[in-house]
Amino acid sequence: MSNLNLNEMKKNALLQMAGKQLGKDPAELKQKLESGQVQDVVNSLSDEQKQKLQSVLQNPQQLSALLGSEQVQNLLKAMGNR
Repeated sequence: MSNLNLNEMKKNALLQMAGKQLGKDPAELKQKLESGQVQDVVNSLSDEQKQKLQSVLQNPQQLSALLGSEQVQNLLKAMGNR
């Protein structure tokens, strides 16, 4: 994978978005991911969500597009104003 360095604000924004989509607490997702319980998070996804996640993670261009999307950028701006 490319050398993507996500700063803490971007990580939190992605966790917020993921939590909203999954109906999970972003703090719980962060704890599971940081403690290596990634499979627990993946297992909670629908088959369609798993396919989308795999597609994005395997394609640095898609991941960059996601991070550059208007929705993510607006979320980052909103978080920066806190």
